[in-house]
Amino acid sequence: MTTRLPLRVEPLPGEWWRSYIVRVADIYGVQPLSVLERVHGIARVDRRHFRWSGIALSEAAARDAGRVVNLEPVEIQSMQLSAFHGSALNFACRSFDHFNPANASALSRLPLTAVGPLVKATSDRLCPGCVEGAPGYRASSWRLQVHVVCTQHRTPLVVHADSAEDSAIDDAVCDSQDEVLRRLGPTEENAAFFNELHDQLNSAMGLRRRNPERQVHRPPEQVLEEFRRSVAKTLAHGYPDYQGFGDWPVPRAIRHLRPAHMLACPNPPLHSFPHLLPTYLFVPGLSDLLHRAQIRQARAIAAVGARMCATGNPLQVARELLPTRRRRATAQLFLTHLIELEREGRAEEFWRHCAAAAAELLHDDVDYRHREQVCHDEDAYLAATAAEPSAYVRTVRTWLVDQWACTYTSSNVRPSVRDGTIEHFDRDHGPGMRAALDRHLLWVAA
Repeated sequence: MTTRLPLRVEPLPGEWWRSYIVRVADIYGVQPLSVLERVHGIARVDRRHFRWSGIALSEAAARDAGRVVNLEPVEIQSMQLSAFHGSALNFACRSFDHFNPANASALSRLPLTAVGPLVKATSDRLCPGCVEGAPGYRASSWRLQVHVVCTQHRTPLVVHADSAEDSAIDDAVCDSQDEVLRRLGPTEENAAFFNELHDQLNSAMGLRRRNPERQVHRPPEQVLEEFRRSVAKTLAHGYPDYQGFGDWPVPRAIRHLRPAHMLACPNPPLHSFPHLLPTYLFVPGLSDLLHRAQIRQARAIAAVGARMCATGNPLQVARELLPTRRRRATAQLFLTHLIELEREGRAEEFWRHCAAAAAELLHDDVDYRHREQVCHDEDAYLAATAAEPSAYVRTVRTWLVDQWACTYTSSNVRPSVRDGTIEHFDRDHGPGMRAALDRHLLWVAA
């Protein structure tokens, strides 16, 4: 039975679908289960149907429900927890039809831990001030573990309205909560923010996704302070020591480590970024900062840092710039050296140099992927040696790989000490060989 109800009850701002059902039932003087039976056309409704309402609905189910309560489907969908998909929650692994209370499958156990940290379904969290004029009102965001304070009334969310006590919530906690609520819109950036925030809270407060019932119902001052610090750490991009990444497993840390500076360059080309940062960009700034690492490891760290600044990607994604066998070790070295720089107060300088290098690489727009393919060609070698006859020929092969293509040398191509370091060799012979190779590539392309 899906007969249209005679009145249109306006949803309250931010209201949850289950709360809306309760208020509609109160207006008509019936039980919420009776309204749920009519809205979803359920022949025999029980409390399990009510418990699993308000999670997600398919478009068809939202249209059917909207016809009954005189609401548009978009209004119905905005009151589901699935409205937070793409930010605080992730429903990608589940069909919305699976959560439809009218489906028989909805009576089975629902894997809500897979979509994100939610408060246990049997818990009723509220703000006493918000429900004072509408006792049945509940906000959708109150179901999220990351919503712990009502910033309007400056009070923690509690289990029962009569259990509220006077509690002074300082501006820093309210600002942190406002920052979290501001990011509930579905974007890639917001999804990354909540993924890291959940991990920060997991480390600080023990809020594990597989145990959402461990969410505290009335946070004490210590928990509120941990919440504030977790939000602050999540926003402190590029400072892994402050963010606590040194104590995290490396795979989790590199998943969240983002650059402190980012260029306003959408979709920068991958070919502009070499495996090893060119020497003229590496010296002297980054070479001084990364002096503890071996020269090629340091140049790889700097190249990944430049790529991060250009794209805004986390270290886990930016390291894909490198050959597969180099990614794991380089990412670990990147994290280790950046933590050391931060403890020395030089992390900001590192990110500033990486951003400048990224801007220069994008300006030069060299196709390093193409250079990687041709640096071992005999024609390229002959063009370089013809331009600089006095250059030691065996070092030319190393120079082509290390300084021109800026990639890793193979086991049979090693730096020579005959002319000193390869960097010194580049200063003496590099300009002439680069000009000759540019002409060679243009001739080949023609």
